[in-house]
Amino acid sequence: MNAAMNATMPALTLAARNHSLQQLDALQSNRARILARALDPEAPFAHLHTASKTLTSLAEDALKGQDAANEEYQKLLYILSLSDDTGTALTRRWLSNEAYRVEERHIPAAEVPQALSEAEFLARIEQEVAARSREKHPMSEYIFEGRASRAQLQVFLRRQWFRTFRLYRDAADLLVNLVDVDEAAALGRYLYGELGEESEQGSHPRLLAKLLAAIGLEADFQAVSTLPEEIAYLNNRVRSFRNPDVGWGLAVFYITEIVVPGNHEKLYKALLKAGLSEDEAEYYRIHVSLVPPRAKREWSLIAKRLPDHAFQKSFLTSLAQHFRVERAYYDAVWEEMQRVP
Repeated sequence: MNAAMNATMPALTLAARNHSLQQLDALQSNRARILARALDPEAPFAHLHTASKTLTSLAEDALKGQDAANEEYQKLLYILSLSDDTGTALTRRWLSNEAYRVEERHIPAAEVPQALSEAEFLARIEQEVAARSREKHPMSEYIFEGRASRAQLQVFLRRQWFRTFRLYRDAADLLVNLVDVDEAAALGRYLYGELGEESEQGSHPRLLAKLLAAIGLEADFQAVSTLPEEIAYLNNRVRSFRNPDVGWGLAVFYITEIVVPGNHEKLYKALLKAGLSEDEAEYYRIHVSLVPPRAKREWSLIAKRLPDHAFQKSFLTSLAQHFRVERAYYDAVWEEMQRVP
């Protein structure tokens, strides 16, 4: 079965750093070896079954609050979900899906006793944003006030890179789950803009890469995170985007969009104050005007689904989970930033 799943996928050279087998080998754990064995193109189904049971059992322990189990689980899931090697991609996605099902059974469901009106639903979102948005985080306020040193801005922008450079790939997973052609067209326009429309150098990852170079950082498209909270954040995002119940993905996608204009305008001004040029900080500047009309289109994807009570529940459950992992992530980056002068 495994050979059939992966046979049509070309192999990636082992020189690539974001390669699943290399990363699993580096972990030097029994569970990592079991997963690596299952990724062999000739592995029998028994090896896949053992790998699935191993991963889902670890997920159960992690979700019961066992810190060591959670750290290992998140690392393994990150490798399975976000490695770049194509030769193992189908098997890795199958194993990831097994873990996702376990996770989603443990995520606290939002309380939505009955379907909300559009106005009530929007008010619920605005209430969540007002209480839990990254814009109110102490780290954000510190940067917005222009108090961050160049070294501290480097910490922040390095983490921005991890959130940004493969966002278009994660969003493409959400796109393929939209069976309505008009919905798919709306998200397709988002991806078209995200990737620079007619200019590859105008893609958002390339614009952010220009900013990183200006502040003395490398824009590494093979970068692999080692920050546990960042790994959990990225895992949650990709799991949400891949869920066929699109309420999960639309929640993460939309909430990220609606906080961008205010955040990015303040970040843009902070970078100019720190001595960067308008051209170097273009990545943040373009989001100030680009995102509001884009968010209106994206709200149309949500609004047309609101009569569905199950959609509302999925969306609000995913939204709450996103804020939980995002807060832990921002706390960790803030701690990292405070350790540098």
